[in-house]
Amino acid sequence: MLTIPNLRPKFLSLATYQQKFQHQLAGKHPSFYSATRLGRNLKDRCTKTDPERDVLQQMVDDLKHKWNSVRSVISKSQNKLDEALLTSGRVADALTSLLEWLNKAEATLAEDQPVLGDLDTINMLVEQHKAMQQELGAREQTVAAMKAAGNVSTAALDELETTWDRVNNLSDIREAKLRDSLKMAEEFQEVVQVMREFLPQAESELKYKTLPEDEMQIIQLIEKHEKFQEELRNHQECVDKIRVLAEEILLNCHPNAIRFVKYYLTITQTRWDQLLQRAKTKEERLQDALRNIQGNAALVEELLAWMSEAYILLSTKERDPIPDDLNTVETLYKEHVEFHDDIGSKNGDVERLTKIIVAEPKSPGRHYGSNMKLNEYDPGYNPRVLTLQNKWRVVWRMSLDRKKNLQDALDNLLELESFKNFDFNVWKQRYLNWIKVKKMRTTDFFRRQDKDGDGYLSRDEFVDGMLQSGFTTNKTELNAVFDIFDKDNKYYMQYSEFIEALKPDRHQKTRLKSGKKQMTDGELIQDQIEKDVSQCQCRNPFNAQRMSEGKYRFGEKQNIRLVRFLNSTVMVRVGGGWVTLNEFLETNDPCRSKGRTNIELRDSQQANGQPEGFRSRRGSGTFGYKSKLNDTGYASSVSSAGSSGDQSLRRSKNATSMVNLSGVGSLSVRTTLRKNPDFGSTGSLQRTKRLSNSSSNIHSTPPRTPRTNLNNSYNSRSPNIQRSTTPQPIPTYTARARTPTPRTSSTSRYPPPPPPKTSTPTRSGRTTPTFSGGRTTPSGRTTPTSMTNGMSGATRRLPTTPKNPR
Repeated sequence: MLTIPNLRPKFLSLATYQQKFQHQLAGKHPSFYSATRLGRNLKDRCTKTDPERDVLQQMVDDLKHKWNSVRSVISKSQNKLDEALLTSGRVADALTSLLEWLNKAEATLAEDQPVLGDLDTINMLVEQHKAMQQELGAREQTVAAMKAAGNVSTAALDELETTWDRVNNLSDIREAKLRDSLKMAEEFQEVVQVMREFLPQAESELKYKTLPEDEMQIIQLIEKHEKFQEELRNHQECVDKIRVLAEEILLNCHPNAIRFVKYYLTITQTRWDQLLQRAKTKEERLQDALRNIQGNAALVEELLAWMSEAYILLSTKERDPIPDDLNTVETLYKEHVEFHDDIGSKNGDVERLTKIIVAEPKSPGRHYGSNMKLNEYDPGYNPRVLTLQNKWRVVWRMSLDRKKNLQDALDNLLELESFKNFDFNVWKQRYLNWIKVKKMRTTDFFRRQDKDGDGYLSRDEFVDGMLQSGFTTNKTELNAVFDIFDKDNKYYMQYSEFIEALKPDRHQKTRLKSGKKQMTDGELIQDQIEKDVSQCQCRNPFNAQRMSEGKYRFGEKQNIRLVRFLNSTVMVRVGGGWVTLNEFLETNDPCRSKGRTNIELRDSQQANGQPEGFRSRRGSGTFGYKSKLNDTGYASSVSSAGSSGDQSLRRSKNATSMVNLSGVGSLSVRTTLRKNPDFGSTGSLQRTKRLSNSSSNIHSTPPRTPRTNLNNSYNSRSPNIQRSTTPQPIPTYTARARTPTPRTSSTSRYPPPPPPKTSTPTRSGRTTPTFSGGRTTPSGRTTPTSMTNGMSGATRRLPTTPKNPR
């Protein structure tokens, strides 16, 4: 029992502590309300047999009991505090405390306070009102003691009595309202619970299911769905009652219950509308399925009749042989393509009617409650539908076979028709143009098909390879071409026969028809380059790509070379000079480097008795020159003695007049050069030009001409002349003609060389240009200003690639 001493400060501190604790307890009330509601929701979600249902209920009851116990203790403490104030003679303080509490209770029990809501909210309000009534009963003794005390004024007692009566009256009114609200909340909760149990069952009943293909089963489903719709109409009253009660509750609903009442109303109405829509959709599906099944029976009979006629027609046509006339076969093929398309158009209906055959069989008693017995006929498998499926497969296969036979016959006749006008030269020209467009070489196809690398191709390898390559041709033409290649009738084709047969002709029929009797320079250059480059046997062949007219790119380098046709010889521009095509390929093609590598040259020198360790540091020449090969494959000399600079410069200037690009050599000059290896220069045309220009600009005195017989130096076949490269000042360059031309001068002491003799075949209609004068450059070269053709009977030599003299 609480003991209160007769001290004023002590009473004040106890009253303050009591008031503070009551405020804290009031602040915990929302949490208490949320916890009890959550516990009840979890309990409702559990099944009736779930053991956790009782555990949750026990936890909720314990929480309520403890909460009520705390409120009761606080109420008793407040009453004890008031009694202690009265017994201690502090009646005014006790009266003031009692009036404050009565005013708070009156505000809480006002008639305008909302008392409607869901069941949980109403139960909470009922419990709060019961606690309020208990406090009123506990304070009744305090009020009676104050009335009995004689030291209280009459006005204070009248106010206390009036307030007390008013609070008791409001408590009775609140109790009656809560009783009606509880009844309405229970009714609302009941109808909501009914719909919460019905809606999941109805939704599961309306789940999408595959409809059967049997008419009787569809009728049974329609009858079952009608009963379900009748059940829906019976539950319409519950939905209407929920809507009416929810609207009435929301008119005077407690703030804590507004959200829950609206949720119950919205979710119930939404699910109900969706349920009605799905029920209507299912009814329409069942009616459509019934109509389709009734119409499919007639469609099955119609398709069976059409398939029977098609089967008879195809059987009759199969017995008749295919004619050999091209027009007749083409007409038959077009007619059968239309007939085959008609069969394909029936495929959709046949598949739709026979999909039950290919579908997985359903368990008959799973959804529809069939009472089928063992070995009883399954009504889902219609025998007419099975017959239709089998017959359609037979007709479709026969139609495909007939179409394939007609297609093969038509292709054979077209090949024979086109082979009547077959010309191998035209075919060869088409193939050469095709590989030119594809940027391939003639040997690429043979190497790709020759898997074993024996140099032979069989007929099948040739025909299949050509068809797979994408070249427009047919088997008939390819067999004829193979017979042309296989001249010995050995049933296989050799590499040499293939290359020889596809070699481009000099005079094609197409060229004769166009009026061109001779090939142009560009065509001659292209033929000669293809002929020489095709001799490469590397794994990655050395190729030549034509970029434009007279411009080619050789090998993997990105440099573009100028290529010209001069004096029946194909010349390639290298640096500042010109070399023959054969010399250029010997320098750049890896296949032609055999015997000219550094290791092989060293081995040959050691074999000849020239030890590497005893070579002269000043060179092997008379004037101390050391020669080496530059990037174009020509020997260039490097001076090792400065004292011989003047003589070497004069000799290099004279050596420039010894270069002739005609490709014809002279025996006397070759003999002189072998005897005097240090005379002249063996550098490229570009280096010779630089040295000659340098010597003419540095020395003011005229150079001395060596006393050597150079009458035939213009006919040297390759510029293998050595020269010195003494260090010089920066020379002044003089432009020269880009086209390689032989030097001629009015002051030359040597007569012009006679025309060279060659075994290259010639042709009529073209003449070799000759030079008749020109202007002389400062370096001593003469640039031609005009070119005239020779006699009308002169012949022009075809391109050839001269080789270096040995």
